[in-house]
Amino acid sequence: MRRTRTIRGVSLLVAGTLVLAACSGGASPSPSAAPTSPPASDAPSAEPTPTELPGTKEFTIGFTSAGLSSSAFLAAIDALNNSGYTITVQVLDSSELVTEGVSSGGFAFGSGANNSSMTAVEKGANLKVVVARVNNEWTLYARTDITDCAGLGGQRLAIHSQGAVSTAMVRNYVDTVCAGTEPNYVVIEGSNNRVAAMLADQIDASPLELSDSITIESEAADRYHLISSFAADLPDLQTTSVYVNGDFAAENPGSVLAVVRAVLEQHRLIEGDPDYLKSIAEEFVGDAINPDTIDEAAAKYVELGMFPTDGGLNEENLSYTADFFGPDGTGSTETLLEVDQFADLSFLQMALDELGG
Repeated sequence: MRRTRTIRGVSLLVAGTLVLAACSGGASPSPSAAPTSPPASDAPSAEPTPTELPGTKEFTIGFTSAGLSSSAFLAAIDALNNSGYTITVQVLDSSELVTEGVSSGGFAFGSGANNSSMTAVEKGANLKVVVARVNNEWTLYARTDITDCAGLGGQRLAIHSQGAVSTAMVRNYVDTVCAGTEPNYVVIEGSNNRVAAMLADQIDASPLELSDSITIESEAADRYHLISSFAADLPDLQTTSVYVNGDFAAENPGSVLAVVRAVLEQHRLIEGDPDYLKSIAEEFVGDAINPDTIDEAAAKYVELGMFPTDGGLNEENLSYTADFFGPDGTGSTETLLEVDQFADLSFLQMALDELGG
């Protein structure tokens, strides 16, 4: 069943934005400063600049797995709402449901697993990846008595969902490193919830986000250890992005550009500043972070450049991603997708042109 809620902070800000919009209006020109007419010119009108592209300021974004790695995107939405947008955020249980919502037009944007969005595109969905939400941060932890991949056989290996990007990496790891091994896959949504299950000795292994792996290292290093770092082994794999409904993008290119630019601005604020990352994580995903390890986690995300200041996406790593999730990789798609089938880098390029870098 679909479960939706509005992220704390964002929902309050939407209401505040509406109130401010109702109470404020444009300033009236001073009587003593009468406007002057521009000189006549036979030159053709200039082409609209990127910031003048048409767009709406009211739309909905679908989301899944709120955690430290999603705080930058939520802060970007917050900044847009402060500047006059009215953006509603709905949190769903899985990437597949978010993709479904964007494909149907229920959401203008979605944020989640790239394999889910690529699978939808192969089936005819009109959506495009536009900017990375976070670089590959995933790890695989298991009980200390599970010393290698083959040791996962028959063990309780918790995953977020069958279609989650972390699940795809786990299955790829098992298929390539210890083919024939059959873990006992159980579904526990949310990396932080799987951490809780590990701490309670309810599961034997799980893929974890970087911030949650730090919690395990801090609180249960005697019981669980790292058996594979997907972040280190697959650095070019683009796992989690922001994507847009194609029809919405065609009608509202200015809105797409604004979202991409806002994400880049947050990534650049985070660069070299773990205190800033900590502050937005506490504000927007406070229920999903460990207050005892947030300082270490924020420092590690900044040190590793997990929030790419250039938007993270390019032709090369997206081609690699398509191959990884394609028929010769995890099999998420039955055909090998071309980059332009599932991604549109034009908005990212426009934002980079505006911001520099």
